[in-house]
Amino acid sequence: MAHPKETKAAVRADYIGGMPLDLAAVKNNVPAVTARRWKADAADKGDDWDKFQRASLLVSGGGFDAAMGRAAAAFVLRVEATLEVLSGAEDANPMDVAKAMASLADSLMKAKAVAKALMPETDQLAIENAAVKAYVELLVRRHPSAAEAALDALDLYSNGDR
Repeated sequence: MAHPKETKAAVRADYIGGMPLDLAAVKNNVPAVTARRWKADAADKGDDWDKFQRASLLVSGGGFDAAMGRAAAAFVLRVEATLEVLSGAEDANPMDVAKAMASLADSLMKAKAVAKALMPETDQLAIENAAVKAYVELLVRRHPSAAEAALDALDLYSNGDR
């Protein structure tokens, strides 16, 4: 039995939205075997439903900024793990280690530039957060009695009391 294109699109949309394929098939009155065939046929043509599903679920789990934040954190963890391996390799060629570290530094700078371009608001918040943190640290060192009042004011401000 032939199904309308809209039915196939609905199964795909439900699956990409996070629904199990068999459930998406039942929801749209399609045999599960047909839905699996549609998915396989689409993959053969370059439309990988699984990749779209992962991307959709990644972004929906807190929005694009949250997804980018998780990606950045994963990247930094990989860099740190690579540095640990490099520092623990006793028989490593020093030139190879230097090249690997230079490559990591380049990759980290490129990732930072991409994050800044894709998340300018988050980048600005990071700058503001660093400035406030530096200011509070200065107050604590130079004027400890004023630091408590400043921290109270910051707390009120961050809770919406402006």
